[in-house]
Amino acid sequence: MSSVLNSWQENDFNDFIKSKKAGLILFSAPWCSACKLISPVIEDLAKNYPDFPFAKINVSKNPGLASKMGIMSLPNILLINGGKVKDQIIGFTNKKEIETKIKKLK
Repeated sequence: MSSVLNSWQENDFNDFIKSKKAGLILFSAPWCSACKLISPVIEDLAKNYPDFPFAKINVSKNPGLASKMGIMSLPNILLINGGKVKDQIIGFTNKKEIETKIKKLK
């Protein structure tokens, strides 16, 4: 099964912020158990919102970006619109809560 979550690096994130679009960014790491649990939930949501960008950023490969964005706990979901963080979910949560926040953002 191919991933609908794009894997981004810092330059991809910066380009997205400049675009001023709305989207969901998951900051995670391969060693994070809760990240492994939430990834399929976000993948499932991404299928329902094909025109809403979803991306995953590996903090192990992008520590500078994680630090710049104040990411201290994982998983960490940022909901962005207009180039700014509009909402954040730290830790594991359910699909309904994430979807509610996406709908508020759109």
